[in-house]
Amino acid sequence: MDIIPAHMNDAVHTSSNESPPKRIKSTRAASGRRTLNSVHFSSHYQAPSTPVSDHSSDSDLEAEDYATDYTSPDTSEMPDDVEEFRDREYPQLKGKTYLDHGGTTLYAKSLVEEFSADLISNLYGNPHSASTPSALAGHRVDTIRDRALRFFNADPEHFDLVFVANATAAIKLVIDCFKDYAAVSNTPVWYGYHKDAHTSLVGVRESTKLHRCFATDEEVDIWINSGGLGGPRARQLGLFAYPGQSNMSGRRLPLNWCGRIRKSFHKAATYTLLDAAALASTAPLDLSDPATAPDFVALSFYKIFGFPNIGALIVRKESAHVLESRKYFGGGTVDMVIAVNDTWHAKKNSSIHDRLEDGTLPFHSIFALDHGMNVHERLYGPNPMKFISHHTSQLGKQLYNSLSNLTHSNGLPLCRIYKDDNTTYGDPSVQGATVPFNVQLADGSMVPYEEVEEAADDQGIFVRSGSLCNPGGMATYLNWSPAEMKAAYAAGHRCSKPTQIMLGKPTGVVRVSLGAMSIAADVQNLIRFLDNTYCHGANQALLSTPMSLAHSTPLSPPPSPGPKTTISPLNIPHALYVPPQQSDPGLTQSTPGRPGIPDHTSSDSTALPQHPSTHPTIEPERAKAPPWNPQDYINMRKPWEAEMRKQHAQNYNNVGMESKVHELEDASTFSRNPTPSVKARKFGRSVVNLLRTKSHFVESNRVPPLPTPVPTTNPPLPPGEPPREGSNSQRSRKSVEKQRFQDNVDALGL
Repeated sequence: MDIIPAHMNDAVHTSSNESPPKRIKSTRAASGRRTLNSVHFSSHYQAPSTPVSDHSSDSDLEAEDYATDYTSPDTSEMPDDVEEFRDREYPQLKGKTYLDHGGTTLYAKSLVEEFSADLISNLYGNPHSASTPSALAGHRVDTIRDRALRFFNADPEHFDLVFVANATAAIKLVIDCFKDYAAVSNTPVWYGYHKDAHTSLVGVRESTKLHRCFATDEEVDIWINSGGLGGPRARQLGLFAYPGQSNMSGRRLPLNWCGRIRKSFHKAATYTLLDAAALASTAPLDLSDPATAPDFVALSFYKIFGFPNIGALIVRKESAHVLESRKYFGGGTVDMVIAVNDTWHAKKNSSIHDRLEDGTLPFHSIFALDHGMNVHERLYGPNPMKFISHHTSQLGKQLYNSLSNLTHSNGLPLCRIYKDDNTTYGDPSVQGATVPFNVQLADGSMVPYEEVEEAADDQGIFVRSGSLCNPGGMATYLNWSPAEMKAAYAAGHRCSKPTQIMLGKPTGVVRVSLGAMSIAADVQNLIRFLDNTYCHGANQALLSTPMSLAHSTPLSPPPSPGPKTTISPLNIPHALYVPPQQSDPGLTQSTPGRPGIPDHTSSDSTALPQHPSTHPTIEPERAKAPPWNPQDYINMRKPWEAEMRKQHAQNYNNVGMESKVHELEDASTFSRNPTPSVKARKFGRSVVNLLRTKSHFVESNRVPPLPTPVPTTNPPLPPGEPPREGSNSQRSRKSVEKQRFQDNVDALGL
């Protein structure tokens, strides 16, 4: 027989002498559904070292005592240092540095193994069926639902959990229900959102005409203290949404807004939607107080456990009535549907999730969620999120301090870090373990963020770059105005295919985000990469200081120069110039590992060398062609557009006047009555008055005075010319009518 890993003993059935299976009920089974066969349940989770023979399979379990081999892990011991189990539990990290936990964190090896063993050893069916495997799956889904609520300290008596694809699907479900509720009750929906919101929250505004973006926390506080002034009015339905943590900067927003809004707003009912996808990944989410908790919470489990790829919408039951008017229904959410000769249906009224979870749930993924919570508690302690919050907070502080201390040889900081002034790294109440930055060269020019990501990727360091689906944060921290963003879009910039630097500013950032399994060596690898790639090893003194999570104080700066070292002045001749190696060791002090590159230069070395070829120098990076600057396009186009609008308005007036004259001419030409009517005379006078107001048109298009009227009799012919008989009769009727029109115009005083 093959050797089975110790942590998989509880999942695989190796004993053939099992007691007869016990039968329990499933809460998802319909009324009257027959009972199910329980398959090898144990009353509690066994320690990894427990032998298979110690398992008990004949315990009588009631429905409320239902448990699998993985439901109640042994959490009596505190977690070990992450470095002690990282190689064992996260072998995919060997030789790699993963720094994109904000996108998704990593799953543990034991999670995958236990989940695999669970599926191999148990038979699960569709929860909507009545068979024994289906009832087993349905009952386990309900058990995991309650456990997931308690993971966030949410009492199932006051909250319900709806399984969805991800946090975005949860947000969309809320606004869809709000729209249908507003349509049924004839109540317009007002929507407010914070500027740090993810694109998924910003997109909700397109579902209503009444929306507002709060640019600062102070605006939100003023709005709440005023009782909703500037928000929803009477007979309107309000929804305010914001992220618990900015997915760009890692700043954590106040969680007390939800309770304050519920307490202060009386004019219009206003509900709160918390996007906890980024927050819940490295911080505990406490929903123990229903009075101050958000009405709706959207989150993604893969950001917490790495696997499975599902999300949830946590609903406060007292606020669930606004979700019950949803028009769409799918399989499993209705008790009866009439489709032929009528359009009647009856929705389920047993629970909130029964009315909102359309179709078959991803029940296998929900089983994996159970294993994810088990492994998290086994690795990170009985309160895993509290430990992870402290661990990542201290590590994020070291990351921020290390990035801040990276400088070029001329003293210019290597990284331009985007941080809120009111946050402090190391304080998990206001700041998460996420650091956004851009890399700049010694001359101050920006390095395109995608180039930094690609260069890091070549070294086995994985970060994320771009606009991060956070338009408000990018506009705020990178100082982009709406006009500039539109100009960038007109010039071809797209989020999927970005122009990385426009108008002299970056269009995105490099984001480094830490997770539960991050260690100090990950921070060191990133700092070493940035120093060697962009500073050419100028910060080796910083890297020589060992990093440890035991230190709560900021990292010390590099040691000051020795007594024989002279500090160089600030007015260096060129940012990319590297002074040559001096023959006198007393003048300079070389950096370890960088021969010929001194740390400090004397004040008389500011002039460029006369013979640079005689000294070993580092060739500066070749200057790149400057990117196309759309500001020049804007500056040239604005006066041109103004002039074109002015000319267009003038030409439009001139053309309009000419068309009126032609209409009058044509009307008189084809009129059967040569004498103008009263209506024609009034129209002529109006045309005259209009033309007189347009002085520029009158001056440039003044009608010349008419010649002496042609006598009715034929004028005398010149000598020698034969007489022209019938000349008046040969003139066209149009000429006659045109002459009459000129006479009328002359009579009107034109």
